[in-house]
Amino acid sequence: LRNAVKRITHKERSQPTKRAHLGILEKKKDYKKRSQDYHRKQDVLTNLRRKASNRNPDEFYFGMNNSEVHQGRHRKLEQAKMKEKMDEIGHE
Repeated sequence: LRNAVKRITHKERSQPTKRAHLGILEKKKDYKKRSQDYHRKQDVLTNLRRKASNRNPDEFYFGMNNSEVHQGRHRKLEQAKMKEKMDEIGHE
């Protein structure tokens, strides 16, 4: 019987007009979304730092001879690309 009684639903307040210049009022759902996004990004950065600290500086692959770092990105050298094209065609 107690559950059948209609209750008043809680409504969140809106931003007061005097504080409207500060932008929209952040509700709990907005805060949760923002904080989850922030923590997800922090976790990614933490994992990257951990991987960088565990990295072996003496590690070597022969593919490193045919590549370079250009503007922070790894890419193959032009000679290596040309050699791959020639190999696909069948020329030596």
